[in-house]
Amino acid sequence: MNKIIGAAGVAAVAMLATGVQAQEIYIHGGTLGAGIGAALPVTTWAGVHAEIEGFGFSHSVNVNDNQYDGHLSLKQGGLYLDLFPFASSSFRVTAGALINDDELSAHAVPNAQGNYKIGDDYVPAVGAAPSAKVKLPTVMPYLGLGFGHKPVSKGFGVTFDIGVAYGRPRTTYSVPEIYTAFTSAQNIAEQEQKISDKVERYKLYPVLQLGVTYRF
Repeated sequence: MNKIIGAAGVAAVAMLATGVQAQEIYIHGGTLGAGIGAALPVTTWAGVHAEIEGFGFSHSVNVNDNQYDGHLSLKQGGLYLDLFPFASSSFRVTAGALINDDELSAHAVPNAQGNYKIGDDYVPAVGAAPSAKVKLPTVMPYLGLGFGHKPVSKGFGVTFDIGVAYGRPRTTYSVPEIYTAFTSAQNIAEQEQKISDKVERYKLYPVLQLGVTYRF
């Protein structure tokens, strides 16, 4: 993970090092991946927590009649403020920042005729494949609801989060020079725009996490 994501891990470790107040550690998993974290109470109605998580998997997308095979890598951390509106419940409202190094790297796959589609042109697959890279912003604001992280009693418990993070993905499209003999710069730019339009819908990132906590 990069230095920014490492900062979330440092924050979690720092919470554990604060002694009596740093009473909770947890593991969790969900749409952000699997990870670990620590929670720190501030008052009876507020607290903070920090975590790191991630995972990766292969993923294919179809853009403008061209298939792209790639790998999605999620490397994330988070710093959050928890507010507990009800004294007798661990229900909370959580806001904070999702800090990530998420990236989708993909390459075009030739069709049955051995061609790539770039813009409006079909070009022969005579060299390295055109490729695309999609990255989310390093810092994404997060707002959600959940249960857990409230200091009630020692021992095991559960934590649950549902919410959304916001960030516009950035797209980079690379075409080997050999294909400029078969298509125009306008078609290359058009294909990049089509890929960008395809991933634009993912600017809202759904978060659903479930975990096990231990308070000591």
